Amino acid sequence: MVFRKRADGTEVTDLPGLRRVVPYVMPTRTESIVYFSQRMEVDALLAWLEDANRDRAPADRLTLFHVFLTAIARTVRLRPEVNRFVVGRRTYQHKDISISFIVKKAMTDEAVESEVRLVFTGRESVEDVRRMVGEAVHDGRGEQHRGGDDRLIDFFVSWPRPLLNAVAGLIRFLDYHNALPARLASAIPLYTSVYVVNAGSIGIDPPFHHLYELGSASAFVSLGRATRQPVVDADGQVVARWVLDVAHTLDERATDGFYFAKTAEVIRRLVEEPDLLAQPDVTVDELVPVWPPRR
Repeated sequence: MVFRKRADGTEVTDLPGLRRVVPYVMPTRTESIVYFSQRMEVDALLAWLEDANRDRAPADRLTLFHVFLTAIARTVRLRPEVNRFVVGRRTYQHKDISISFIVKKAMTDEAVESEVRLVFTGRESVEDVRRMVGEAVHDGRGEQHRGGDDRLIDFFVSWPRPLLNAVAGLIRFLDYHNALPARLASAIPLYTSVYVVNAGSIGIDPPFHHLYELGSASAFVSLGRATRQPVVDADGQVVARWVLDVAHTLDERATDGFYFAKTAEVIRRLVEEPDLLAQPDVTVDELVPVWPPRR
């Protein structure tokens, strides 16, 4: 039993038969990938941000990224099945809610990137998340601060290729058999609930990203930029609205498509109506009272 236990997750033992057999049919994340695009109308969100930032110093401004991180963490708490991952053909529930993302030290081609992993309760306000991200970005961009993944890479990068191959293989072997040391896993941001990339911050539309075979992330969320687009409103009229595209990459072994679809609707409600993020006790039934939506 010791090799069925993990420091970062608890085995899910009450899965229905179909969910139990899926990891044997599709043993890797690569062949289990599902791509899902989502468009959100963000006029209300942009107005909310403008109002919230009116008297703030530039360094303390709230951003779309802060709102999305808050909404994702809240959603993972409300929809815990998306916080599952498959290792060694077994399904595990993450013990925490974590989100990883990349910090670029400067907006130049030559600037070094560093990965950040933040742990949430899922009850944080947007202001709480802004503060958490601010501290992480400051540490990630400061030359005197080195994250656990940076130090790990620096340690191994000068090794000969055969040794690096052996180390990578050993990590995968230990992880598959639930014997990877917790300290090593915690130093690798790929061991996370969700990986997020803010593609809009560099002015591009969201790419459909791959999932990493290493680590425990069953979801990758790519955020685009807000643009004005023609939208058909409730009265059937074509109007110009601010919209933002999101690209989700999911490991369908974590849970079923119906659960994922409703989860995406929870995120959409929280992002399009950011006042809801000030209500930590809001429920899924309040956010999505009817699902699937009626035509």
